[in-house]
Amino acid sequence: MLVFVILGYALLSIYEFFPLYKENKQKEFYVNLVLGIISFTMAILISLRINIPSPAEAIKIVINYILKAFAM
Repeated sequence: MLVFVILGYALLSIYEFFPLYKENKQKEFYVNLVLGIISFTMAILISLRINIPSPAEAIKIVINYILKAFAM
């Protein structure tokens, strides 16, 4: 599974990142690069069967805090 993830992201980088770099689209290149690295890291962790915690509880805490701060 890990090999497929690496091959898939290698093809993605050839298809997506190199044209942006050659066309000198700096903003788009760096945004895609950062999102690609985050996605690649998550895909590697999932393929290695490492449990990734859900951010749902943290999001719920932040939203409740904001709602309480603006409640009248």
